[in-house]
Amino acid sequence: MLAQLLAPLKPQLKAFHPSRMLLGAMAFALPLGVLLWLGQPMQAGMLGFAVFYTLISDIGHRRRVRLESMLLGNLAILAAATLSMSLNEHWGWWLSGIVVLISLIGANMAAGFTLDITLRSMASAYLVGYPGSFITADFLPMYVLGAVLTMALSMAFAPRMNNPLNLVKPPNWRREYHSLRKGERAGLTFGILLAFACTFSFFIAHQAGLSVPSIAAITTLMVFKPEHAQTMTNIWLRIVGVLLASLLAWWLIFPLHNLWLLLALISLVAALLPIAFANGLMYIAAVSTLLIYILLAFFGLHGQLAKQAAENRLLETLLGVLVAAIFAMIFQSLKPANPPEAPF
Repeated sequence: MLAQLLAPLKPQLKAFHPSRMLLGAMAFALPLGVLLWLGQPMQAGMLGFAVFYTLISDIGHRRRVRLESMLLGNLAILAAATLSMSLNEHWGWWLSGIVVLISLIGANMAAGFTLDITLRSMASAYLVGYPGSFITADFLPMYVLGAVLTMALSMAFAPRMNNPLNLVKPPNWRREYHSLRKGERAGLTFGILLAFACTFSFFIAHQAGLSVPSIAAITTLMVFKPEHAQTMTNIWLRIVGVLLASLLAWWLIFPLHNLWLLLALISLVAALLPIAFANGLMYIAAVSTLLIYILLAFFGLHGQLAKQAAENRLLETLLGVLVAAIFAMIFQSLKPANPPEAPF
């Protein structure tokens, strides 16, 4: 049993291009450094979220495809965030948006790595704009600026191909889109269950008074997959990754008040992103969580307030994975016991 739990945590040690480490560090250090020098730490935090999600969507076998992937991902995020903020004055409309949008998004997953990242990022962008969220329309101009700067830096500096998971076939959103059109998708049943799972996670977290209920819903969104075994593995890796990042942040990030030290730290952690992708989901969850903790520190989240936020983050993660496990079992029970064999 212990060996089965430890096996997925083993580093996969896949290849990655070292220049991606320098790109990650530069993408955060340069624009955030300028904003700190201008005395605008909150704007630096806003811009940092755009840098993070743009780097995540920088995927493809050549520069043009990578640029298209980044553009597509950011346009999807901006569209979903704008829709969410336009509905969040009315709980009923906003919750209805979760059900409709995430049902459609979930139904069209499983066509490929790049499209899955785009679709899940789009759904996450909708979820963070919940009623009462600190994410407002003021974020959007800085987000656009951060995305544009990161895309420009990536095109000028990064190598031609970025295959972060070292897949046999380098990810290509165009090929995945053609697969989607041919019917390679998770299906409406999965989409509807994913939407209700996210809604359920959000509702419980909100009723429990957790600080950012959208984190629970986003956790459910990220770990719930059409394959039951993959969902269970994702749950375990997510818990370990978030726990490790929270412990490290408790010791290293939360006591820091010096913004320039935080800038140095986020540049270092961003350089670890390609290493995380090369080694597995637990490492991706840990590095991503660390980056988000540091970005929140630019908003003034320090000391006891930050520690409380970390405690809530752990509770929100546990709630999100629990709901994902329940709905994964429901989805598994709806599958035919003996699926029909593929025709010759």
